[in-house]
This record gives sequence, C-alpha cells and structure tokens, in this order.
Amino acid sequence: MQILPGIFQLLTPFPNFTFDDARAIRRDLRDHPRVVKGLPYVLPYMVKDRGETVLVDCGWNTDSAYEALETGMREHGSHPTEIQRLVITHVHPDHYGMAGRLKRLSSCEVVIHEEDAKVITSRYFAPKGLADDMAKFMAMNGVPSLDTPSMAQGSMMMIDKVSPVPPDTEVKGGETFKVGGFDFEIIWTPGHSPGHICLYEPNRKILLTGDHILPTITPNVSIHAQTHGSPLGDYMRSLDLLADLDVEVVLPAHEYDITELKKRIIEIEEHHILRLDEMVNCVDRGGSTAWEVAGRVKWTTGMLTDFEPFMQRAAVGETLAHLEYLFEQGRLAKVMRGSNLHWLPA
Repeated sequence: MQILPGIFQLLTPFPNFTFDDARAIRRDLRDHPRVVKGLPYVLPYMVKDRGETVLVDCGWNTDSAYEALETGMREHGSHPTEIQRLVITHVHPDHYGMAGRLKRLSSCEVVIHEEDAKVITSRYFAPKGLADDMAKFMAMNGVPSLDTPSMAQGSMMMIDKVSPVPPDTEVKGGETFKVGGFDFEIIWTPGHSPGHICLYEPNRKILLTGDHILPTITPNVSIHAQTHGSPLGDYMRSLDLLADLDVEVVLPAHEYDITELKKRIIEIEEHHILRLDEMVNCVDRGGSTAWEVAGRVKWTTGMLTDFEPFMQRAAVGETLAHLEYLFEQGRLAKVMRGSNLHWLPA
C-alpha cells in the first residue's frame, strides 16, 4: 500500500498465519480499526525514490514471509535484490529475522543501533548461554522449578526462523540519512529493546515507530537476563522524546497507521500509570517475587497460569520492568532472600 509517493507499507505474515489471511486482516483493519488478538503480521516499509531503495524492518525468516515481501515489492516496481540499505528498528525475530537472507540476496547495508547489536551473538549465533542465564534469572524471580526450563527456552524455539547477520553500520541515534528526496533522522527510543530506533522525516511529517508506538496495544517492555537498568523508565522517557514532533502520519510495524501521535502517547502513558498502581497493589506487605506479582495481575489476555511458556516469560519480564520502575520512583523496595529477589512496599 502506498502511504505517499515514495513510501510503501508492505506486509509479511507471522509463522502461524498465511499471507492471504494476514492480508485479509490488514484490509479489514483499514476499514474497521480495532484491537485484534495476537499479531498476524509485520509491516515493513519500503522507501523508493530517485533510484534508491531502503527497507525498514523485514519479518520472520520463513519462505511465506519472504514471498510476501517479494510480492509487495513487485507490486510497487521493486524487488528484494534492489535493497541498498536495510534499517532494523530492533533485533526481535519478527523485525530482524530475514536480515541475513536479504543481505545475501542484495548485499545491502544493514543498519542497527549499537545497543541491539551487542546482543545478536548471544541471542542468535550462540544462544545456549542465554538459555542457561535465563533459567537462573527466572528461578531468582520466583518461577517454580517445573516451569523454569520451558520458560528459559522462550524464543529459542523460534531461532530457526531467524537468519542473523551482524550490522554493517551501528548507529547511536541522532544520525541522518537521505533516500532520494527524503531526509530521515534516527531517534533512539529504548524500552521495548535497548537499541530500538524510530525514523522521522520532518519534511513529510512522517514517523516510523517500529514497536515503540502501536495503535491499540502497548509493546512488551521487559527485564530479562540481558537487560540493564530500568527499561520501562527508558520507554516512558522515550515517549517524551517524540511527543513534540510535528507528525501527521505514524507508521508502526504492527496493526495499522494512525494520525494522532500525541493522543496515542497520552493513552500509552495513562495505561502504564494504571498498571503501575496495579503492580503496587499486587505486592504483599511482607514482600513478593515477580512470579507472584505477575500471577495476580489482570492481563488483557487472561491470567498468568493460562499462558504458554513464551507468554509467561513475557509477563514476568514485563512485571519486573514495572517493579524496577516503581523502585526507581521510590514506591517499592527490593531485597534478596536466599536465592530469590523480593519486592516490598517502600
């Protein structure tokens, strides 16, 4: 779909959806914007102008996703072999998975933020150490021993759908680059991942937001074995970075494009304020582990015990991010008791 001359919204399906099914959902959302359960597709963006072709994000490394990308690019007079630069908003599998395949096809320049570049080897080239670290991390946060092995594997079960490649260019944020007559600024927006970036084109007033800002859902902001600091604090501060930009069209990597950036930022902030208050109320006066707190939270999709291991891990990680941010704000304290981390009212 052409967003405006030179910018095209493409679509690649998640592994459990066909291209036709994902495309039908996208068409329906265009006419009836709403929340849908799960993520049926990724929305890469092709910028093609004056003989230059840049792709922002790509999708999972499946044949179905590649064929969808190839079909979408052909519809707009291009082909994956013509990609000169591949900009990755963050290195989660659904955004980065096809990067190695596209690099081999086109010899494109792969651009990734330096903070996400740090985790590529441990996450995709040599993941066993990460799985071991995750098992210890989950146990420390109160996950029962019978649940820890499957939760520690988490996304390792999807590693066969990632074709990893090191970046040719690592960015910090603040850099600019041209694509024909387009001028893009890279904005570092950590939170959903340490090296998440957004792309701003001030002349056309367009913001490509990756997973940082989505129309109806909020991205998972988690603490896990590779995380440092307060990712939710980083995320909230990153929202502030974007709030005053002059933007008319927001192009996210999931769901559908929107026009009201400031309104959506306020909605996301209000959601997290409510979730933070809920987290405080889920902490016992005598202290609770993150597993215990996550089990009391009323998640949009149900209760913790009903989730698959991958989603349980995401819920525990998101709980930890909220608890750490509450600690940063002085609303909670934390203490190690034996081998478990406990959170207490401040």
